[in-house]
Amino acid sequence: MPDNDNKLNLNVLIVDDNQINKLLLKKILDKWGVLSEFADDGKQAVEKITNNQSYDVVLMDIYMPEMSGTDATRTIREKSAPYFQNLPIIALTASMMTAEINEIEASGMNDYIIKPFDTQLLFDKLSSYQKV
Repeated sequence: MPDNDNKLNLNVLIVDDNQINKLLLKKILDKWGVLSEFADDGKQAVEKITNNQSYDVVLMDIYMPEMSGTDATRTIREKSAPYFQNLPIIALTASMMTAEINEIEASGMNDYIIKPFDTQLLFDKLSSYQKV
C-alpha cells in the first residue's frame, strides 16, 4: 500500500450501491488526501456530475439498480460539453470476462479496476489523473 507521504490532489465521485465497498474506498482515499463523495447508482451519479462539474475522476461500479455504470457513462458521454467528454471514469468490476471489458470500453469508460482491487494499482491509476 502507498505510504502516507503519497498524497493525491483529487475530487473523486464513488458510485456503488454496496455500502461496504463505498466505506472501504473512502477510507483508502482519505489516507491519500482525496476528497470523495458518493452516489448510490448510475442515475444519481449522472445527476451529481451534471449539477457539480468539479469531479476529477469517477470510480463507477458496473452493476447497480436504477441505472448501470455503463448506461450512466453513456449518458454522461452524450453531453456535448468538454467536461463530460473528458471526465475520467474508471469502472469497478468483479469480472474479467471479455464481453464485460468490451462493454466497459464501448460505454466510454477510460479504464477499469478488478474487485477486490490492489491499492497500489488504484493509487497508480488515480495519480495519472491528478491535478497539478
